[in-house]
Amino acid sequence: MAQSAAWRVMADRRRPDRLFAASTSPPYWQRSMASQIAAACDLEFTTATADFGGSLRSGFSALRAGIEAIDVGAASDVIVVASDRRDPEPESADELAFGDAAAAIRLGSQRTIADVVAHASRSDDFLDEWRRDSDTHVHGYSSKYTLSRGYEANVVALGKALLAQAGVKASDIAVAALNTPDPRTAMTCAKHLGIAPEHVCDGFSAVVGITGAAMPMLALAQALAAAKPDDLILAIGYGDGADGFILRSVTPAAPLEITEPGALLYPSYSVYRKSRNFLRDDSRGPEISNVLWKREERQNVRLHGTKCMECGTMQFPLTRVCCRCRATEGLLEAPLPRTGSVFTFTKDYLYDAPMQPTVMVVVDLDGGGRFLCQMTDCDEREVRIGMPVELVLRRMRESAQNHSYYWKCRPVKQAPAKENA
Repeated sequence: MAQSAAWRVMADRRRPDRLFAASTSPPYWQRSMASQIAAACDLEFTTATADFGGSLRSGFSALRAGIEAIDVGAASDVIVVASDRRDPEPESADELAFGDAAAAIRLGSQRTIADVVAHASRSDDFLDEWRRDSDTHVHGYSSKYTLSRGYEANVVALGKALLAQAGVKASDIAVAALNTPDPRTAMTCAKHLGIAPEHVCDGFSAVVGITGAAMPMLALAQALAAAKPDDLILAIGYGDGADGFILRSVTPAAPLEITEPGALLYPSYSVYRKSRNFLRDDSRGPEISNVLWKREERQNVRLHGTKCMECGTMQFPLTRVCCRCRATEGLLEAPLPRTGSVFTFTKDYLYDAPMQPTVMVVVDLDGGGRFLCQMTDCDEREVRIGMPVELVLRRMRESAQNHSYYWKCRPVKQAPAKENA
C-alpha cells in the first residue's frame, strides 16, 4: 500500500530528495520500510530515507520533519507516506472499526497546492491504545475517559495553540482534518474549537475505517480536495500527543475516490480471515541469499528491463541479446512502464491459494515489454484481453525467516467517457 501511494505522487516521475515512511505495523522491526519503498519506486541511491513509527501520529511527525527539512534548506522535495495494516482482536468492536490504508503527500517549495501557515506538536504519554512487540493485536481502553482525557484534551489544546500561533480565529478555518478513534468524538473536538461539524474531514472513517497512522494523512488529503483557493485548513494528527498544521490552500487538489473492493473480493467473513492469515501462516517459500537479492534487485525490485537501441525493443527480464534483431551491442538497462493491458491470461485452479482460481496474466506494457504476473483485486469473471492494468507490489509466499515481495497487476479503473453535447 505504501509503495502504491508513494508512486502516485510521483506521476511526473520527478525524484525526491528524501522519502519518509510512517507506520505502526511495519513488516520488519529491523529493516527500513522507507528504503524498501524507495527501491520499489526506483529512486536514486542518494535519496535520504527515514522511518517513523510507534504512534498513530507518526505520519504527521514525518510530515513535520519534512517541512522543517525544507525550511532550513536541507531538502527541496520530500515524499511522506503513511501506511498501516491494523489487526484487531477477533470478535472485538475494533474488528468492525479498523481498516487498512496508505496515503502519501509530497512537500516542496514550488508548484504547491497549499502553503504551511503554522505547525506545532504536543507530547502526552497517556495509555489509551497500544501494541507490545510481542502482540499481534491492538489493545486499548474503550471508555469515555479514554476519549476525553486522551484524544479530546490533546486535539483541542493543540488546535487552540495552532490558531494562536497563526493569529486566526476558529471561524476563519474552512476545513478541519481530524483523525479520530470515533467519528462522534471528532465532532466534539470541532465544537470545542468553534468549528462547525460540516467543515470536518475525518479520513473516510465511515467508508475505510479507523486506519491508524494513515488516517491523519487521509483526512488531510480529503481536506485539500475539499478546500477552495485561499481557504485555511486545520489538520491535527492524534497519538500519544498530537502534531498539527494550519495550511492555506493555493489551488484545489485532485478529487479523491475511495473504492470498496472488500464486498467483491471476500464473499464471506471466513474467506476474508483465511486470506488475511494465509501469508502469515505459510512459510514454504525459499530462502533468498543476499547475493542473489543484490544481483537481481534492479530487475525484480526496481523493475528494470533491457532496451535495444538498434530496433527499440523493450524486454524483460534483463538480457544480453535482443529477441527481435538479435543485436548484442547497444543494449541499455531501462525502467519498465508500470501500466499496460492484458495480452493473454489463464486461470489456475490447482495453485494453493485461499481463493480460487489464481489468475495469471501476461501484461503488454505501455511503451514496450511484456510482464508475467498474478492478477489481484479483481473478480476473475471480469478479466479480459485488453483490460487496462497497473503493476503493484504485493507480498508473496513467506520463507521461514523473511517476507517475499514481488509484482502483481490489478485493473485500472477508467473514467467514464463524456457524452457529446
